[in-house]
Amino acid sequence: MAWHKFLSLVLISCLGITLGLQGHKTSAIDTVVQTKRSVLVVVGAAGEDEFGKIFRESADRWRAALQADDLTLLDGTDLGKSDEKEHRQQILDWCSRTDNDLNESGILIQKWLVMIGHGTHDRNSSKFNLKGPDVSSEAIAKAMSTVKAKWLVIDGSSSSGPFINSLSGENRIIITATKSGSEQNYSRFSEYLSKSIADPSTDLDHDDCVSILEAFLAASNRVAQFYENEGRLASEQALLDDNGDSRGTPAAFYRGARPVKAPANGLKLDGALASRTLVSNFGKPDVRTAEERAQSDILFDQIESVRYRKKELNEDEYYLELEHLFLELAKVSPTAPTGMRTK
Repeated sequence: MAWHKFLSLVLISCLGITLGLQGHKTSAIDTVVQTKRSVLVVVGAAGEDEFGKIFRESADRWRAALQADDLTLLDGTDLGKSDEKEHRQQILDWCSRTDNDLNESGILIQKWLVMIGHGTHDRNSSKFNLKGPDVSSEAIAKAMSTVKAKWLVIDGSSSSGPFINSLSGENRIIITATKSGSEQNYSRFSEYLSKSIADPSTDLDHDDCVSILEAFLAASNRVAQFYENEGRLASEQALLDDNGDSRGTPAAFYRGARPVKAPANGLKLDGALASRTLVSNFGKPDVRTAEERAQSDILFDQIESVRYRKKELNEDEYYLELEHLFLELAKVSPTAPTGMRTK
């Protein structure tokens, strides 16, 4: 084994690198000194008390996991509460709000929209069911279009697949509980996702952090296990889209946190941006400067590009390029917590 191949393998092991088959384009958003999450958790109309209890418990898990963030809860199961505005309008107002997206201190506000409930789909539109008028994917897309921010939108409802087609874009992570609008049965994905976001066992690469990708994969696997245990045909397949191609990728393309196959027809695999977006951190805080974070992102993109071109390079070239990039990465982020260095 050539010495540079051996050194590259050692560096990969030490850094715990977990990378997808394709990276995302680093933007100016990633160079901001600090980020803060602005989160809107929406509990839709329950229909039945049994569902309402599950939805509220899921929302409580999100609140507990993100308690340090700016979080607003809209609870559509509280039928006795009177709101100044209908929930549909409150969601759209929040999505289109731009005044606090980048504050005077240079802190970027990441916008996370988490929707827990039921959904519907017809030939005209996909909608998330609310107390009062439902909200469509098209209406949310229009509201989001005025805001340049880093977005995470999770629609954990049935028939939610078409939300990817409407919302996919640059610097956006879109997760749906189903792959199509025709999967209309009650979806369990949202409940399992809420149980995964702060669960140490979700840390698939053992880096003391839970990323959005890891939470998505863990929840998808738990859904699959539920249907297998029940001896039932699965009526939902969650998708994650974070490369802006409106296609989405199911968990079946991964084993653990590692991709095991590539999409057909030359499409890019989703997951790179989601793997770098943390929902829980059990390790040390990230103390890197803005410049170190930005340079790390550039190096991660270059590493992913080399790994994607593995078949085009001979073995020595491949490991020599990786060795150089890993050494540069170690210089940029010597004090970063493990999870931040692998994301």
